[in-house]
Amino acid sequence: MLHVQIPHLQKQLLLSAIDSVDANSKTGGIIVYSTCSVAVDENESVVDYALRKRPNVKLVDAGLTIGKEGFTSYRGKHFNPTLNLTRRYYPHTYNVDGFFVAKFKKIAPSPHDVSKAGAKEKENIARAEAAEEGIIHDDFASFENEDDKEIMKRSLVHNLQKKGINPNKVNLEFNEEKK
Repeated sequence: MLHVQIPHLQKQLLLSAIDSVDANSKTGGIIVYSTCSVAVDENESVVDYALRKRPNVKLVDAGLTIGKEGFTSYRGKHFNPTLNLTRRYYPHTYNVDGFFVAKFKKIAPSPHDVSKAGAKEKENIARAEAAEEGIIHDDFASFENEDDKEIMKRSLVHNLQKKGINPNKVNLEFNEEKK
């Protein structure tokens, strides 16, 4: 279930990063969250979670001249409207690996900044927040392997044909029987 744990870990890491930055820093108390993924549950969901859990940060324009705006809603889920300041980069649009960028500005200290809590205590607080929020779940953007096998097979066959490779001469992992 590693795919479910990644957003959970990203949420914890982002909250830790926010709590580690000085809001009154001369460099501006800036946090950049970036992933090499275009998955909504690793990007907009994580950023939205951080905005809800840390009202002492806000999204700001990253100053990137290209990139698609981040989603403010997706599959019936609604995110903070400022997620339009985030940027998504799709492989097919920009000829790059897919990735996502969000830029936060910390505008006030985090509750943990003034608590003088030690690392272990902060970790316990973060775990309690995660448990309260119920951030480990399997209900977001799930895919049915059986339903998707045919779609993935057609895509693989199409890509092989585009490269001039006869798909019948390649052992596709989707084949139940070898040809």
